[in-house]
Amino acid sequence: MGQHDLSYRLFFTHLSMVRDLLEKIVAEPWVRLLDFGSGERVNASFVSGKHDNRESDIIWKFRRKDGKEPAEVYVLIELQSRPDPSMPVRFTAYEGLFYEDLMAGLPPAAWRKLPPLIPIVVYNGGGPWNVATDIGSLIGDLDPSADVYRARVQYCLVVEAAYSRQFLAALNCPIGDLFWIEMSRDWGEVQAGVHRLRRNLPPEEQSLRRAFETWLQKVILPRFGLSADDVSAALTLEELETMLAESIDRWNRQVREEGLKEGLEKGLETGLEKGLEKGRQEGRQEGRQEGEARVVLQLLRLKFGPLSPEIEERVRSADTERLLEWSGRVLTAGRLQDVFAD
Repeated sequence: MGQHDLSYRLFFTHLSMVRDLLEKIVAEPWVRLLDFGSGERVNASFVSGKHDNRESDIIWKFRRKDGKEPAEVYVLIELQSRPDPSMPVRFTAYEGLFYEDLMAGLPPAAWRKLPPLIPIVVYNGGGPWNVATDIGSLIGDLDPSADVYRARVQYCLVVEAAYSRQFLAALNCPIGDLFWIEMSRDWGEVQAGVHRLRRNLPPEEQSLRRAFETWLQKVILPRFGLSADDVSAALTLEELETMLAESIDRWNRQVREEGLKEGLEKGLETGLEKGLEKGRQEGRQEGRQEGEARVVLQLLRLKFGPLSPEIEERVRSADTERLLEWSGRVLTAGRLQDVFAD
């Protein structure tokens, strides 16, 4: 199991992360019946009658608030970084082995009303989840009279990429920050996510903070070209935020000093080997404008936070002179509106 999968499993061994996942992401009516103060992790490894070991990721047990029977509810969390076509069958097998294991420790009188087991998949991959969410849809038809015998196991699917930036930022909790950082496309978005995470994660959650710090250094930083070996020691969230801010500032200066490197590369791709210093030749201008627009967007995100789609489109469609004017205003503007004032 890679560091990414290990980190995710570690996140959901913390009750606060599971509570936020259920309350703020799943948010179905049954969640309100759970007593989160009673949360307890239970064994997620089962052995079948043929002595084959089956292991799910994480199972949590909660008591019900309404006092009805059965008094407990189980939540099975499966973490996936890629689609698995066998997932409906896997959950069906998990459920059967889970109840078999549970019944082995209960008197026969208690078998008449077994506790609910609710399966949830948290998918953090980049592509679509094109897998059935229930075993019944994989089973062929016979006759309507036989439908009553069709297996009904279904799981709740949470796709991280399905949530908008605005929604995740408004959650103000570590689960939203986890999804935000996981889906980040550049250093500016990572830095904004770390800033919110530091604010949303209480200091007393030391174990969870350490899990996030390790994940950031070993999984997220390498995605953007900074390996874990480049960091001299284990950093706190505060130190990571500072390091990211300094790295972004250094990157911005470097881009400007090199004549907007990304714009030059775009120009070279269109056959303008002479570079930026040759002026505003057709073809090169498009590459330079794109590079300057990305720099302005980076500066705006760093100073004012996430941008609306309208602002991003306005910056990307502006000409070079307007972009240079806006980049200078960012340094002194007190509000986002001041940057775009006529």
